Amino acid sequence: LVPALNRHAVLIPAAGLVGALVVVVADVLVRAVLGADEAMSVPTGVTTTIAGAVVMVLLARGGRDSGPTRRPPGATVTIRSRLRFLVVLVLLLALTVGATVVGLLAGHQWLYTGDIVAWLQGEGIPLVQFALDERAPRVAAAVLAGGALALAGTFVQATCRNPLAEPGILGITGGAGVGAVIVVTGLSSGWSGGSSAAASTTTMLIAATVGALVAFGVVYGLAWRGGIDTDRLVLIGIGVWYGSVSLSTFLLVRSNPWDTPRIYTWLSGSTYGRSWEQVVPVAVALAVAIPIAFVVRRELDLLTLDDDTPRLVGVSSERVRLLILLTAAVLTAMAVSAVGVVGFVGLVAPHIARALVGGRSARVVPVALLVGALLLVVADAIGRTAISPAQIPAGLVVALIGAPYFIFLLARSRP
Repeated sequence: LVPALNRHAVLIPAAGLVGALVVVVADVLVRAVLGADEAMSVPTGVTTTIAGAVVMVLLARGGRDSGPTRRPPGATVTIRSRLRFLVVLVLLLALTVGATVVGLLAGHQWLYTGDIVAWLQGEGIPLVQFALDERAPRVAAAVLAGGALALAGTFVQATCRNPLAEPGILGITGGAGVGAVIVVTGLSSGWSGGSSAAASTTTMLIAATVGALVAFGVVYGLAWRGGIDTDRLVLIGIGVWYGSVSLSTFLLVRSNPWDTPRIYTWLSGSTYGRSWEQVVPVAVALAVAIPIAFVVRRELDLLTLDDDTPRLVGVSSERVRLLILLTAAVLTAMAVSAVGVVGFVGLVAPHIARALVGGRSARVVPVALLVGALLLVVADAIGRTAISPAQIPAGLVVALIGAPYFIFLLARSRP
C-alpha cells in the first residue's frame, strides 16, 4: 500500500517500530479490558501472539495465490534400487526390534533378556514384574507414536510439497495440545475442585482428538478458496499453530501451580506413566492409516510434483489431499494423547527415509515408519538412563538428536 516501504532501508526500521507498537498496544488493551491487577497474570506475549496469529491468518486468507511461476518446483523422485530398499528395510526393522528390547531392559535398574522371557510367561520376581509392567506400555507407546508421527509427517510433506512441513506446522499438534491441556488443567465441567488428577485417559484421548480435528478443520476451511493453495494452507497453519501454543500457555498460567510441572512435562513429550489404554488407540490409528497409505501411494507421488499433473491423469487432488491430511490429523491426535507433544519426528523421519530409499511413496512410508519408531524408542531409553533415577522427557531428547541432524541435511542439500 505504501510504495516507499518496498525499500528495505525504510522497511526494516518501520518493521521495528510496528513491532514495538504492537507489544505496547497489546499490553494496554489487556490492562484496559481486565484491569491492572488481573492483567498481571496474563503475559503480554500471549496476547501479542494470539493477535498476531489472527492477523497472519487474515493476511494469508486475503492474499492471492502465488501462481505457477512463483511456486517452488515439485519434488524430484530419486530412484533407488529394489535391493537397496529391501536391505534398508531389514536393517531398520532389526534396529527397531533391538532398540525395543533395550528399551525394556534399560532404566534405573537394568534387567536381563531372561527377565523379559520370564515376564512374558507370567513368572519372575515381583521387582522385575513391576519394572516391566511399567516399561512395556511406555516402550510400546514410543514405538507406535513415533511411527504415527513419522507417517503423518510423510503425508503432510507430500501434500504440501514443502520439506519443512510437519503436522505441527498445520496446527494439528497445537490443537491436540490445547485439547489435552484443557483436560489436564481441569477446566472441563464436571470435575470437582478442578483437579488434574480427574483427567482420565479416555477424556484426554477425546480432547486431543477433538482439538486436532478442530484445528485441522479451521486451517483447511480458512485455506479453501475454490481449492487449496499449499502456500496459503501452510501460512494459515502456522498462524493457528502459534495461536494454539499461546492459548496453551495462557491455560497453564491460569492453572493450579502445583500442576504446572506435570503439564510442561507432558508438553515436552513424555512417555512416563503410560498405560496400555493409551497405546491401543495409536495402534488402531496406524492399522487404519497404513493401508490408506498403500492405497494412495500413486496419488502421493503425483501430489509431490505439482497441482496440474494429478488433474491431467484424472486424479481428484482435492479429495485425495483432504483424505491424506485428515488421516494425518487423526494419527497426530492419537500420538499426542499417548506421548504428549513431540516435535522433529514428523519432520526428520521422512527426510531420512527419502535419503535412504529415494522419493517413491511406496518405499518412503515403511522406512519413515521404522525411522520414527526407532527415533522415539531410542529417545525414551536415553531419557530414562542418562540422568537416572531422574528422567528427561523423550520429546526433548528427540529435539536434541533431530535438530543437529536436520541442520546437517539442510546444509548438504542442493539448492
